[in-house]
Amino acid sequence: MNIIITGGSSGLGLASAEAFAEAGHNITLLARGEKRLLEAAEQLRMKYPDAHIEERVLDVSNLDQVREFAKEITHPVDILMNNAGLMGPDFSLSIEGIESQMATNHIGHFLLTSLLWEQLEQSASPRVISLSSVVHRRGRIRADSLEEIRGSKKDAYDRWQRYADTKLACLLFARELDLRTKQLGSKVQSIAAHPGWALTGLQINYPNRFDFLAQSAQTGSRSQIKAATDASFVGGEFVGPKWEAWGKPALIKGSKRSNDLELMKRLWEISEELTGQKFLP
Repeated sequence: MNIIITGGSSGLGLASAEAFAEAGHNITLLARGEKRLLEAAEQLRMKYPDAHIEERVLDVSNLDQVREFAKEITHPVDILMNNAGLMGPDFSLSIEGIESQMATNHIGHFLLTSLLWEQLEQSASPRVISLSSVVHRRGRIRADSLEEIRGSKKDAYDRWQRYADTKLACLLFARELDLRTKQLGSKVQSIAAHPGWALTGLQINYPNRFDFLAQSAQTGSRSQIKAATDASFVGGEFVGPKWEAWGKPALIKGSKRSNDLELMKRLWEISEELTGQKFLP
């Protein structure tokens, strides 16, 4: 299989890549930090010589970089794992003026998925995996305006509320994508996953004295690996630990807000406007 993983140089992305490399797949790792990315790719090549590993420096929040990368992909894509994320950083804006967490966690992945759609359609059993979080339950986005999703006003920035909102956005995107693919009769399956409480590197901005109770990145990655590989899935599933923070991967419902059809549609339309990219009718 041909697999693309954003945020593939560490944490959940690297743990997922290792599982796919062990199975001998072709993997493209994307990450914004060159040094760590090169080290991760070389580590996988040495450990799993039967796998084909490529790496590409890419900041998914930079929409021009996303566009340039997508142009280079001409082969079928079997799995697109939208894994890269930011959690609770100081306020900053992307080059396009979008708050960094929303730009990275949702908007960049929306654009990447849309631009790789033709390559996904070329695969026999393609899947798009979107990474949400248990904190999506605290998400409050209304998607009533472009400015709300852009989040460019520093005085309105609440880093933890914004993180929850972006992870709700990831889940809303996955569910709206599933609806649209099924309406079109597409074979692409959209599946969401979350790791529960796992130490992945995101916590650099929010260390917790109880972090020793958290799962490892390898354990947390089980949900997204299952989302990518479980042959019984048909699209629309949401996979996470059985007990939310811990446990074996299981199907979960998510919050009531994450199932709001009108909210899904509004967020999709704003995402198209922010990226300048129409994506599926």
